[in-house]
Amino acid sequence: MDINKGWLERREFERVKDVLKVVYYPIDNKETIMKSDDYKDTTLENLKLNPGKNPVVNAITDDISKGGLAILTDKPLALGQLVIIDLFLPRLAKPIKLLTEVRNIESYVKGSGSFRAGLKIISVSKSDLQRIENYILEIKQKGGKNV
Repeated sequence: MDINKGWLERREFERVKDVLKVVYYPIDNKETIMKSDDYKDTTLENLKLNPGKNPVVNAITDDISKGGLAILTDKPLALGQLVIIDLFLPRLAKPIKLLTEVRNIESYVKGSGSFRAGLKIISVSKSDLQRIENYILEIKQKGGKNV
């Protein structure tokens, strides 16, 4: 769309800038997972996930919302690819597990081989989603920047 013709980016959920540790790995069996009627209502442990031979990758967040997050990584991801995220929030003993889909990718430092990937959350437990919401509220109360 042309920004000069009235295009306006609209987001369903408010994002806040924050840097958090992320460990992720792409999964290979997207078609199997997406054909399941209950993939949104089950835990990641119950989904038939196959991380394949892809290595675990460390990254950091650029921003986070109730509906997704943006990560900064040195490994390229593909649009539409499913990615399992372990999101490390402060004061939590274990990371939050998310099933996400890559919605956009951009090079954030031209020529460096570094990428910013926008990820939409497609599966997360209700309790973990509440933890994310609480964390975002905490960041906003401390004067965190909305994006």
